[in-house]
Amino acid sequence: MMQPYRKIVIQRLTGEIRSSIGIVEAPWRDPGPGQIVIRNRYAGVNGIFDQNLCRNTVRYVDVAPPFDMGVEAIGEVVALGERVDGIRIGDAVATVKLGCAYRDYQVVDVGKAIRVREASPEILALIASGVSAMVALERIADMKSGETVAVSAAAGGLGQFVMQLAKRAGNHVIALTGSDHKAALLRELGADRVVNYRSESLRAVLANEYPRGLDIAYDSVGGEIFDAFLDHLAMYGRLIVSGHTSDFDKPVEDVPHPRAYHKLYWKSASIRAFQNPAFPQYFDDAARRILDLYYRGELRALIDPTPFDGLEAAADAVEYQLAGRNAGKVVLKL
Repeated sequence: MMQPYRKIVIQRLTGEIRSSIGIVEAPWRDPGPGQIVIRNRYAGVNGIFDQNLCRNTVRYVDVAPPFDMGVEAIGEVVALGERVDGIRIGDAVATVKLGCAYRDYQVVDVGKAIRVREASPEILALIASGVSAMVALERIADMKSGETVAVSAAAGGLGQFVMQLAKRAGNHVIALTGSDHKAALLRELGADRVVNYRSESLRAVLANEYPRGLDIAYDSVGGEIFDAFLDHLAMYGRLIVSGHTSDFDKPVEDVPHPRAYHKLYWKSASIRAFQNPAFPQYFDDAARRILDLYYRGELRALIDPTPFDGLEAAADAVEYQLAGRNAGKVVLKL
């Protein structure tokens, strides 16, 4: 019998993470048939999702405190239940399951664990954000080769993989960011054109340098960037909505624009939304292929260098990400 361990739970719904969460002790639970116990080493930080949980505004989740937090984690197997094949104690595994990440240990069905080569932050980023990027580009954006692809928040945990995968597919990639430091990282990752929207006009760049328009505009920011992308779609262009960080915590804004169909119809263009949990049927295949690219050295995984150590640092990590300070995936070391 192991000792109790610690985990983060939402204790009250205050609307922001720091005053909503607490660290509590949880009793050790032996794995049942077909289950394993994992010692989590790193957890992925998803600031907007975590903040929305503390407001109970995630549409497919009903948060009733005490509520376990954290979605993606990576670690090592420390105990096996009966009828577990193909995984041994000590193996590195990753999981993506709400409520199983911001904690020292988790019990999971063996079929939900992904065997990986090592329990590293880089592989954790791939399993979560890399898979999302691959599924969105291939299944929702219908990405081809020889296209012009624009990516907002391109130096973020998700955007870095959208940009790299689009480039690998033989496309011209425009990467958006808000700082010169992040712009330099994006050039290292192979962006063809980096736009620092704080120092130059995105609309002017698109109008002057890309008069044919954007075949794919991948947006997770919203606001004026979404509007600019919409106005500069090419014939058959696809605008992918993968979040709206610029106004997720603000009242819904009534914007005096022509209705979207006026901008889409004559181009046979489209707006398509993507949220990873809605497409579980593609996860396993994408995880296998994204890991293979990384193992072969054909894909990089940027991890933000700011250290966040221990469950006590979770609120700091979320607030750091919400402030837009990160370059790469933000992870919590457990």
